[in-house]
This record gives sequence, C-alpha cells and structure tokens, in this order.
Amino acid sequence: MNKILTIALLALSMSVQAQDFPSQENDTTVLTEYNDGRQWLYRQIGDFVVGMTNYVNKDDYGKNYQILIYIKNLGEASALFDPSLVTSVLVDKHGKTEEMKVYNYEQYMKKVKRLQAWAMALTGFSAGMNASTAAYQTTYTTTYGAGMVPYTQVNTTYNYAAASAANMAATTQIMTLSKMMSDDQKTISQGYLKLTTIHPDEGIIGYLNIKHQKGIRMTVNIPIEGKVFSFDWDIAKKRKKQ
Repeated sequence: MNKILTIALLALSMSVQAQDFPSQENDTTVLTEYNDGRQWLYRQIGDFVVGMTNYVNKDDYGKNYQILIYIKNLGEASALFDPSLVTSVLVDKHGKTEEMKVYNYEQYMKKVKRLQAWAMALTGFSAGMNASTAAYQTTYTTTYGAGMVPYTQVNTTYNYAAASAANMAATTQIMTLSKMMSDDQKTISQGYLKLTTIHPDEGIIGYLNIKHQKGIRMTVNIPIEGKVFSFDWDIAKKRKKQ
C-alpha cells in the first residue's frame, strides 16, 4: 500500500514563513528545488532519499518551526522510521549551540489537549455566567413619598424563558467549540509523522513541529537505519530593504 500522505491542504490554512537553506559551495550532496514557493532539500545516502522543507507556523496552539519530511526507500528491505529520533540544534547570534524541542506526535497532542482543556474551561465558565445573568431581569420603579420626595425601588425577577434560551445558547456554543477542537485533533493526526515501516519502493511524507526559538541557524538531523541526514537552515530574521 502506498503510504504517501497528502498534506498540502493542511498548509493552505496555516500562517507560514519559509526558511532559507544556506548555500555551501563545496556541498554537492544536497539537491535543492522549489515546490509551491518553498525550498526543498534532498540527500541520498545508500538506499534512502530524504528531503525536507522548513517554515514557521503560527496557529491556536503556538508558534513552531514546522518541517515537512519526505523519505523514499530505494532498497530491497523494509526500514523502520522513528520520528521521535529526529533532533535539531540551534545556533544563536552569540554563537552558542542549543538543542531544540522536537515534538513527537504524542508530545504535541498532549500540548494541544492541554490548551484545548483550558479553552473549554474558560468558555464554559463564561457561557455559564452569561446564561445566569440573562435569567434575571431588573426593573426600576420611581415613586414619591411624603413631601413629594422621589425614591427608586429595584425589582429583580426570574425569567424562565430567557433562562432557557440562554442555557440553550451556552450549550450550543460549548458543543460547537468541542466539535472544532475534535476536528483540529483529526487534522493534526492525519499529517503528523508517527512510527512507520517503509517498504521497498515506498515513500512517506509528513510533518513534525519544533518549538520556535530565535537564532541564526538551525540544523535538523533525520536518522534512518543507522544513517543520519542533516540539513542546515538559515533562520536569521531578514531586514526589509529600504
């Protein structure tokens, strides 16, 4: 079965900023091409071709470097790809090297569910308060006492119809948010790289998220079958030309 995953549609709904590959005159092992405006890098070592592109993705769950990885098995034996072994290091403007946080599928979904739980709790509290407030109606009546001195009387009544409508609206709001969150989880699951056996003449493509950090250069290391495919990316913020 062909296990190439089509995830181009996911990228269309995301806010992205592509990173650049620093050209190295003496490096003839990297093939570079552009696809839909993004730069892709490829290396072949032995029976495997590995390619990747790198861009910044910002959505409801944070700001990350998102890397699309393509792996093609040209050999005659199956190979196991473990995305949890992918690593990345960053070089900052002071020349210091720091290991970056690469989220595997389980780690990233845990983060997503935690943020969703917070959003659901806040929405439930807000909707409940609004429904409770809508159930009560306050009226003000001005009367005149001895000496024609006016005073205002405050009357609060419980409106069952308003309460029912407000509770229904709150329930609908929470159900809609829950559906949106469930859809988000499914979308992430469809493209996120997981432990996969790559059979002969098969390829896979998927993405991983790396926690965003400012720096000058980041290196992504993709291991498979004892071989490490490394790619360098220029992540320094470019100044706009005057």
